[in-house]
Amino acid sequence: MSASENLLPLVKKSLLIPETETFADLEITALIDSALALVKSTGVSETTLESKEVATLVIIYVKTFFGFQNDGSVKELPEAFYFLLKQVSLTKGA
Repeated sequence: MSASENLLPLVKKSLLIPETETFADLEITALIDSALALVKSTGVSETTLESKEVATLVIIYVKTFFGFQNDGSVKELPEAFYFLLKQVSLTKGA
């Protein structure tokens, strides 16, 4: 299983979507992949992508952008995301 497949049930739970509901799986998986790519681009090792810290980053990222409408009201990632991303990239680098 890929990292995004492993994270999908956890992320759906955080969004209060039952695991059996699949209506948003494509959008959620795309957001998970985007979050993982962002984390990986900071130099985080491949093995760290399945850590609790990265799972927390993915949840914050997905919760920020899930269901986002392209109406000009840009959502910003919370400061906590960037703080945790910096910590993970400094301590869990390749």
